[in-house]
Amino acid sequence: EIMNLMIPKPDIPQDIAQNYKQVKVQWTEQLVAKQQKVTEEIKKETELLKAVADARRQKEVLEIKIQERILETEGQRTISEINNQIVKDKQNNLADIAKYAKDKEALGNTALYTSQYVKLQVAQSLANNTKFYFSGKDSVLGGLLTKILATKK
Repeated sequence: EIMNLMIPKPDIPQDIAQNYKQVKVQWTEQLVAKQQKVTEEIKKETELLKAVADARRQKEVLEIKIQERILETEGQRTISEINNQIVKDKQNNLADIAKYAKDKEALGNTALYTSQYVKLQVAQSLANNTKFYFSGKDSVLGGLLTKILATKK
């Protein structure tokens, strides 16, 4: 039975130990660099996802604003069409009223200006004048008076 076994620790030469330490440091630096690279890639992906999400949000906001402008423009166009129709109807009503007044006036004039009334008015106008100068039927005034005052048989 072995009670105590002693194995001496091997002596590693100084240059090999130093070289081993440098390799360990380099290996650790490589692991840190790889981890930093992975971290940077994750950060970049996150930034890209954020940028895409922001761009998508801005696009949706812009679409909403464009729809609002379209609705506002259509509303203004509809209001303008309604106002134009109101003005057109008002002008048509005024024109109809004017036509009706002219028709009634013409109808009244037709009833008022009969041949007897015109003869009466000419006679009253001529009654105020004391002198007449005309030379028979060939003169302008004589022909006119002959036509107006001529009696029909």
